[in-house]
Amino acid sequence: LEALPLTSNGKIDRLALPAPERAGGEWEARFVAPRSPVEEVLADIWAEVLRVDRVGVHDNFFELGGHSLLAMQVVSRVYETFQSRLPLRQVFEEPTVASLATALVGSSDGRRIERTAELLVKVARLSDEETERLLEEKLCQLSKGGAK
Repeated sequence: LEALPLTSNGKIDRLALPAPERAGGEWEARFVAPRSPVEEVLADIWAEVLRVDRVGVHDNFFELGGHSLLAMQVVSRVYETFQSRLPLRQVFEEPTVASLATALVGSSDGRRIERTAELLVKVARLSDEETERLLEEKLCQLSKGGAK
């Protein structure tokens, strides 16, 4: 850029900044896809919060454009997803999907977090037809159980 875009207050207009360019081949070569359900769920959360297409397990949250407000969104999403409290400082201490996943799995809620992630990944991979069939089966079971 020749000059940084500024707001009317004279501050840097972060929303007007172009997205950082990635060194195509170099970044692609470094990319490591999630290797476990917990990493997959965390990578999805990060991608949504950071508004990027994908996140590798060794990508640094802050190098991808993360900051404290977005870290708070990650903490909130982790709680919504896993019903497990994640201290905000842990995102700063564990700034990669791999390190944060390791910390979550190693916590007192670790086994429950793993089971939740496994279930979420299985559900996300279901086709529309499979989802519809499973819902119909569950509704039938509920209606039969309610008639007893």
